[in-house]
Amino acid sequence: MSYIILDFKPDTALLNPRFDGYKLRLADSEDTTSVYSLESEAVSPQKLPSSTPLSYDEASFRVHYNHLFIGPRDSTFIYIDTAGVAHMVYVDKHSPLQMIALFAIPQKESDSALAGYPGAYTLSENLILLFDGIESAYVIQRLSAAKGSEQWSAIGLFGIGPGPMAAGPTEPQAWRRMYSILGAALVREAGQTLIRLHVCYRIDRTAETATGLSGSRGIGACPSLALPGVAVSRQQTPPPFCVVAVEVDLSQLVSTSGLQAAQPYTPATLNARTVHTLRSHAIPVYCEYTADDMYVLGVRDGVEQDDTESASRPHSPSEASLSAVPPCIPDLYYWSQTSSDVTMCMELPVNVDAKQIQCVLTRGAITLQFNEVPECEAKYGLDHTMLCDEIVADDSVWTIENGRLLTLYLQKVHEGARWPTLFSKDDGVLETMDPNEFAVIRERLQRLTSDSFDTRRPAGMPTMALATEEVDQDSDELEQESSSVVFSVRDWRTGLASASSVAGSPGWLCPSFSRPLGQRQGNELPPVCLRFDVDGTVFGFNGATHANSNADASICPRHWGTFAALSYIQASKREKRFMYVDPDMTVAVLAETQRRIYIYHQVDSADSNTAAQSVVDLGGATVTGETEEVLGIQLSGRMLVVLRERSICTVNLDRC
Repeated sequence: MSYIILDFKPDTALLNPRFDGYKLRLADSEDTTSVYSLESEAVSPQKLPSSTPLSYDEASFRVHYNHLFIGPRDSTFIYIDTAGVAHMVYVDKHSPLQMIALFAIPQKESDSALAGYPGAYTLSENLILLFDGIESAYVIQRLSAAKGSEQWSAIGLFGIGPGPMAAGPTEPQAWRRMYSILGAALVREAGQTLIRLHVCYRIDRTAETATGLSGSRGIGACPSLALPGVAVSRQQTPPPFCVVAVEVDLSQLVSTSGLQAAQPYTPATLNARTVHTLRSHAIPVYCEYTADDMYVLGVRDGVEQDDTESASRPHSPSEASLSAVPPCIPDLYYWSQTSSDVTMCMELPVNVDAKQIQCVLTRGAITLQFNEVPECEAKYGLDHTMLCDEIVADDSVWTIENGRLLTLYLQKVHEGARWPTLFSKDDGVLETMDPNEFAVIRERLQRLTSDSFDTRRPAGMPTMALATEEVDQDSDELEQESSSVVFSVRDWRTGLASASSVAGSPGWLCPSFSRPLGQRQGNELPPVCLRFDVDGTVFGFNGATHANSNADASICPRHWGTFAALSYIQASKREKRFMYVDPDMTVAVLAETQRRIYIYHQVDSADSNTAAQSVVDLGGATVTGETEEVLGIQLSGRMLVVLRERSICTVNLDRC
């Protein structure tokens, strides 16, 4: 199979350059929101001392970590309280929430790992993987299935990380790792029941060299490297991360009738082995598994190409891979725009007289002919080529300078509408933007949020509370989004990539809410929302086709829909903690650290230039009357579920 380029090019038919903004629709908190006290200890993520040497990615990962996890059944979710007890929540819009305790994760400290955040990963309707946030993972199984009185017990456990490390004589905390699980899935093949998961941690080159970590026991040992020190400032080179593919064999727990009934608190020690390792530039933002021994990885700036991957990976791309990448061809033209006009320039290969150019500008198209200049006619000629939007033909002109530079000045009919492309059929030529034009964009986009809503920060409300209490980072820096995320499709056994996107693809904006296992269809993967100009463009990985007949159609991205102006709007929210889009493309949700939930609805029709924005104020929706931080959000049908320190809120989207 040849190497495939994943094309994240937006479909211009799904963009709305005439979008005029969101109209505020205030939601009555009493009518839309219900608040339930946690029937457990509070959820209070462990803070780390400000002197803890975390990288930018680690700090940002902690700030935006979602502490509410998808449960094993529809409308069920899991959270883990301060005491380490995992609880399951049943959400039903017609009845009060139900909460039950699933399993108490043993609490311990480690000399080799920092205290990360615990997690819950649903493997099937009867199996859940729990991570203690340090270096131990537990597989728990459902023993009884009665709703509201379920019983679960641990049937197996395994360790994450390279095992005990010998700390140096100074700064031992700096030599401890913080592990995170990126994703996990249950696989049955050749009579085996396996758990596949990816673990990520920052590579401390100094510590690994000093401790000889490549010989340590356990999973996840990357070769020794040579990055000086672990503390990273803004001027230093960001540290690499090790992404470890781990496979856990559950065969010893399987009988002819399936998983054996577990006895409470007698978990077996499971065999976990490293399948391959990758070295990335950052903590991946996307990790999902397909049904055919492949997985999709999305990481800022991509995966480094070196021998930290599996032993079978070549040190350089094969000739077949290189030949599959199209050569870089200069664009035939370049263009830019302001709020009122569009400028298009062509650098012609030979001198051309103005009398040899015939240019006809109409309201929606351009015809361009070069008489007796075949070198230009073949490459630059246009035959009634439709523009992206309408122009004022009488006010549009063209010029030729020095016989080589042909420039067209096009006056927009719809002043203020931003063109995503020059022509109606996207030819891949991106706009060349003058930095001065950013001011024009900002001026136009001031209309996209309502000025009737007071967005000033309430007195006493902190900005990015977790960030300022945990690490010595500037909150604005933590709010920066990665500029480019590279997606790759990789073989589970070898880590080899068979397809990937390229630099310059739309930048990462946010993930989508995950569907429960029972609602996923076939090889469906969660869609992602990427930044394109000021919009949020949603791409799915299933249902597309590719020109290469050998390609797996389920992993070729396809533009599903657009949330107009979402990229710009989220950048203006300085206190945002979470942002997700609905996989059904009905709403995008942005949650602040403490107070507000912003809900952006889709346009009512393709011809509509506005959409509704709802704001749910959680400021007074507390059980104790004290301020609570938002720690997680999930979606259950048309019910938004919000986890806070001492309560859970549900928001009925049908009433927003």
